[in-house]
Amino acid sequence: MDAHILDQFRAIVGRGLISEPSQLHTYECDGLTNFRVMPLAVLLPKSTEEVQAVVRLCNRETIPFVARGSGTGLSGGALPVEKGIVISLARMNRILEVDLPSARVVVEPGVINAEVTARVAAQGFFYAPDPSSQSVCSIGGNVAENSGGAHCLKYGFTTTHVLALEVVLPDGSLVHLGGRAADRPGYDLPGIFVGSEGTLGIATKVVLRIVKKPEVIQTLLAAFNSTNEAGAAVSGIIGAGMLPAAIEMMDNLAIQAAEASVHAGYPNCGGGKSASPKRRPSAPWFGRDAKPPSRPWDAFHPTISCRMA
Repeated sequence: MDAHILDQFRAIVGRGLISEPSQLHTYECDGLTNFRVMPLAVLLPKSTEEVQAVVRLCNRETIPFVARGSGTGLSGGALPVEKGIVISLARMNRILEVDLPSARVVVEPGVINAEVTARVAAQGFFYAPDPSSQSVCSIGGNVAENSGGAHCLKYGFTTTHVLALEVVLPDGSLVHLGGRAADRPGYDLPGIFVGSEGTLGIATKVVLRIVKKPEVIQTLLAAFNSTNEAGAAVSGIIGAGMLPAAIEMMDNLAIQAAEASVHAGYPNCGGGKSASPKRRPSAPWFGRDAKPPSRPWDAFHPTISCRMA
């Protein structure tokens, strides 16, 4: 990249410019490591105004750019473009507002998913979308990919919990989509933006909906001799009008791996499959912290463990 372009980027983000080849390797891919492209530079703005200035310069100089969150995605969403730059939102990591009466939280895109729940948990709330990487993935990346998680069965994906967005468009202009009302009249513009994988712009502020924790949580574990039996049990649960927060399935190999790693106390399915409905992210698995006093499922080859709230 030309030195005068780098100087202009440096004037915008200061020390938030990475151009050394040895440092750029960190940004050549996301969690999908099969594909790698070395960016010409990485910029780490700290404000909406800096994001706008960077994007305007890219637009003027016809420099392609890709926005990046924590880089944990497995779909190549943060893969750089040839002869382009990466705009990392990692430094925009503030929780700007917590409005408990309205069940709203306003965050910057670099805020880590699990930090939202951590901020409101003491008041009995949580942020429902829970990707498996929630301890490290960012809200901005979740918005770009419409991330889900185990609890999307009951609570929905990211799009269900995004009420409004501040977005920098590809020409550097700023727009606001949606509003703080849960049922805002008009077109669902946030719904169009969420999941667009950065093709429509860069989110610089996000208004999130949080939900109350369930009053009661129960977990059940069930083992089966076949995936057909496990699937029939899932259908039966839903058909009976019970909607668990999550239902996950483990095959025998996964059970063996879990036992070898953390000794969770899962039953031996004899090669069968295990289905596990759960209720919410913070509820503990049987056997993770302490084994239950009795294990009635030991008498059966099939085993079920369910978490109900």
